[in-house]
Amino acid sequence: MKIRNELLSKVRTYAGHTPHVTADTLDCSMGVNPYGFPEAVKAAFTAFDPERFYNYPSSDAPQQAIVDYWADYAFIEPENIVLTDGSVSALYLLCNILAKKGAEVMGFMPTFTDMVEYSRMMAMRYVGIPARQEDGWRMEVSDLVDAISADTSLVYIDRPNNPTGQTLTLAEVEQILARCEQLGVYCIVDEAYGDFIPREESAVTLGPKYKNIIIVRTFSKGFGLAGLRAGYIITTQDLIRYISKVSNPFMMSELSREMAAAALSDRTYGDSHSGDFIAMKTALREACGENLTMACTDDRVPICLLQHRDERLDLQEELMKHGVLCCSGTEFEPMERNSVRLRVPRAEEMGKLLAAIEAVGKGE
Repeated sequence: MKIRNELLSKVRTYAGHTPHVTADTLDCSMGVNPYGFPEAVKAAFTAFDPERFYNYPSSDAPQQAIVDYWADYAFIEPENIVLTDGSVSALYLLCNILAKKGAEVMGFMPTFTDMVEYSRMMAMRYVGIPARQEDGWRMEVSDLVDAISADTSLVYIDRPNNPTGQTLTLAEVEQILARCEQLGVYCIVDEAYGDFIPREESAVTLGPKYKNIIIVRTFSKGFGLAGLRAGYIITTQDLIRYISKVSNPFMMSELSREMAAAALSDRTYGDSHSGDFIAMKTALREACGENLTMACTDDRVPICLLQHRDERLDLQEELMKHGVLCCSGTEFEPMERNSVRLRVPRAEEMGKLLAAIEAVGKGE
């Protein structure tokens, strides 16, 4: 049997590299909402009729809920929406329809690993624009805008950024979109972590102005529903027609559809714990000491990137010695093992994390 060459190389995927942990381990690895999901989801689950499982998923409740959720900030019709099994499957669909062998995909580095790897598996060429390490891995928009050319087929931005938690301003996103529109290039704005910031700051609000924007969202992060595998794409109806040709018409189970719609009824849940996240990331930054630094980040977003000044040190391993699990920086190009992506826990669990950070920062 012949397999495509692009599938033969080793692929990074941090979801499959989680070390074994005990019940006493504080898990700060995956980028979920530590406070879980809205109460409305529990009520919807209790009321859900399991008899609906025998048939294929058909509920249009999430499409209407998405329209209503954004009604105060953007005009969206159900025909502008594609349901997906989380944001990862959304990115797979988009790479599928936009992929041409050797096509240039451009975005910042570090960024969401699965997008980089999957575009390569689709025979595309990912060109990473390095964030400025000397300035706390800050993403400089002009670096990306200046690099976009007639050879660029697709631009990818994860906003907030994974692994740093940085959030480009809407003005900065518009600079990128304007350049892409000038050259006829599609731009994916992956807002997987977008629910942690207020709706008025979302790139969804730019949709009516730019015809080349593709927005990807998920219920896995801010809405705390990672286990349901629910997400969606918002873009032009012209592009939706092409996406529909390669999409599974039964994306999202019937249960997921109802729970996602219920979650969206809580308009402010995603950013309702931003006060806690700001306080915890401020305390975390202060606990880093001389050996650890935190990359540029939006303190309202629960993830951040920590780096140890000793390039030989395995930071994930060191934190594990103190009972804290984080995602190794080796899962994100061009990061090395002396860095980790960390997701802050609930406020009541913060003491254990701070103690571990202080100990590692002091070399204990």
